[in-house]
Amino acid sequence: MITAKETSDDLVNLEIKLHLPKEDIIAFLIKKSYKVKPFTVEVPPNEEFLMSEPGFTYDTFTAMKSDKKPEYYDLYLKVFEKEIKEFLNI
Repeated sequence: MITAKETSDDLVNLEIKLHLPKEDIIAFLIKKSYKVKPFTVEVPPNEEFLMSEPGFTYDTFTAMKSDKKPEYYDLYLKVFEKEIKEFLNI
């Protein structure tokens, strides 16, 4: 869904909402010369004054153009957002 509304004399509010399969996003990143690899994110436990949350892990992917060690900012959705913003010149 794409909607465009004039918000003032010189600005337009553009909203884009898409439902994409992960495979399409990964294929897009591969076409942009990224290496997409599986990655496990480890979230440490959070213990605060009255609240304690256990740590957990989840599996996802990273997208990188080099062979460095993958990090949190290399997560494939963050890289995808960056590429889309560059494409739209935002």
